[in-house]
Amino acid sequence: MLGFRLDPQRACVRRIVYNQLVAFALLFLAACGGGGADGGGGVPPVVNPPVQYTYSVPDDIGDGWAVSSLADENMDEAPIATMLQRILDGTYPGIDAVAIARNNKLVLHQQIRTGTGQFDAWAGNTDPERHILHSTSKSVTSALIGIAIDQGHIASTQVPFYDLFNYGAYDNWDPRKADMTLEDALTMRLGLEWDEWSLPYTNPENDLVDLENNNTDWPKALLDLPMTSDPGTVFAYNTAATIAIGQALVNATGIPMDIYADQYLFHPMGIFDALWARSPAGLPIGGSGLYLKIRDQLKFGQLFVNDGVWDGQQLISAAWIADSVTPRVDISSWATYSEAYGFQWWLDTFNFRQQGAEAWVTAGYGGQYTFCFPDLNLVVAFTGRNYTNPNGVTRLYEMVQDFVIASVNQP
Repeated sequence: MLGFRLDPQRACVRRIVYNQLVAFALLFLAACGGGGADGGGGVPPVVNPPVQYTYSVPDDIGDGWAVSSLADENMDEAPIATMLQRILDGTYPGIDAVAIARNNKLVLHQQIRTGTGQFDAWAGNTDPERHILHSTSKSVTSALIGIAIDQGHIASTQVPFYDLFNYGAYDNWDPRKADMTLEDALTMRLGLEWDEWSLPYTNPENDLVDLENNNTDWPKALLDLPMTSDPGTVFAYNTAATIAIGQALVNATGIPMDIYADQYLFHPMGIFDALWARSPAGLPIGGSGLYLKIRDQLKFGQLFVNDGVWDGQQLISAAWIADSVTPRVDISSWATYSEAYGFQWWLDTFNFRQQGAEAWVTAGYGGQYTFCFPDLNLVVAFTGRNYTNPNGVTRLYEMVQDFVIASVNQP
């Protein structure tokens, strides 16, 4: 069974992993500097005493969410109110927004951020409610691949990955490159020479920093790298791989990635203002560059809990949802919270009434997380700015376990 744990001996390892979940984000951390309402990426001190939190049903703004109360969806209000009060008074710092859905209904939406921050300039975002998702973008890019497979643009995840590109020739050719599959890319097991975790992203020798600083066509630069292991054997977290997956999507569909996402994923869910940061070649950065409002981020999680259905429309096949959250890579030896990795999803288990509650998690640097609990019909989303807070991810898991799941009265 996958296990939710707060193992102090492994927490340090997990923090290291978390701090590097969004490669592209940290690449520009120093360069972006301050100038934002979030104090330049850190967690600002609480200056004014926050008002006392009082729960209220979210507003129905006509965005596709049916709204309801916590009580009507069999959730206790007291634990949620305690959690929100601690967020507002700074006990849990660096949270920009929180949203919860239960039984396909929005039961909590708390917007906290009132100004833009350091990463909004990447895509010219001026709406404080629309937030960069960093590596949560990877899960969305994976979903777009699933739609392309459903539509027949890509045969399956077993197609050779290099066949999805039309560059013609590659540096450092190795016969094993022909054996690499799309699944190997989705599960971060390409076998290419790659390490974006050992060095900080402020170091020009970091593999991702070097690739992005010295190339315009990032997918081609990735595919030109030498091989160091057989495809499908060694997990190496690789943001450039997800960016390349985005290029493969464009090649297969003939449609720009952002337009494809709008047409087949976002617009059918009532999401009309998604924004992408772009690479020097103009490609939406599928590894870390998506911006959404938290209510829309929550919709994406609900779509997966609903087996790919939104408002009666099958946007993604149930088969792809199941494939995406199937444990494919055992990461239990180093990940404190996740036991396995799927198709750009982190797979965990939380505790619910002394039993396991399966969780599918999208994870983005700074606190952009979506927690999906299919057996509880529960989805929880956070955005944040814990870019320099090593305890940020621990607190997210604690809040979900100790307050959100604790508030659920029945499956």
